[in-house]
Amino acid sequence: MAGTYQDFTTWTLFGSATASNQTPGNGFTYSDLVLTAPGSNGQAGAGFAPTALTLDFNQAFSFDFHFFIPVSQDLRGDGLSFTLTDATGVGGTGSGLGYEGLSSHSVAFAIDTFHFDGEPVSPSLQILSGGSVTPLAATETGLGDMIRDPNFQWYASLTYTPSGNGDNAGMLTGRIDHLNLGNYTVSAQVSFDDLGLVGVPVFYGFTAANGAASDGHFVTSAMPVPEPGSWAMILAGLGCLGLIAQRRRAR
Repeated sequence: MAGTYQDFTTWTLFGSATASNQTPGNGFTYSDLVLTAPGSNGQAGAGFAPTALTLDFNQAFSFDFHFFIPVSQDLRGDGLSFTLTDATGVGGTGSGLGYEGLSSHSVAFAIDTFHFDGEPVSPSLQILSGGSVTPLAATETGLGDMIRDPNFQWYASLTYTPSGNGDNAGMLTGRIDHLNLGNYTVSAQVSFDDLGLVGVPVFYGFTAANGAASDGHFVTSAMPVPEPGSWAMILAGLGCLGLIAQRRRAR
């Protein structure tokens, strides 16, 4: 569930990334992470949560968040990623998605929105690893410019299902959902032993980039602002935008 408010102004930002909070008087406070600004090219930005996690890769976990890419009449691309890594920073611009070269001890769920010859047709969903933008797996969505919807944001999730063999390996599944456009998924088998992420602090965050293109890439979070004494609104509003890491106990 995307139910925990994230104040992106407390995150560690790199490159072109900026963060801001707004309380416009509609009953919510919004926090926006702008990884690349619309209308400017040659950018790469990243934002990571300030506190690392200790993940058990023999247990299931998931992350989820909301994102959007504004409509543009300019050259559009290149995409964004949700990343788990031992080291924070920002990678390459353009097709590097702000992920390429970040860390060899990392894995990412990418939404790639620019098509080069020999690559999956964009927009595609990809599982990346080791700081490389050559995907372990990819799904072509066929969405075209509909990935840039002016009316509704996308809900995205990354879910890990362990093998059950106690080997720190399992299936990573990235998924995006839209109110009107349906859902799309990509999955890949990943060994966290091979990636060098077992037993080390793991940072989670986002990267994005453009090159000759000039897309903006936004991740958002929101929480209700109750009137004095209206704590019931907090409980009622826990389904709003955000990002969590949720561990599920093995049954």
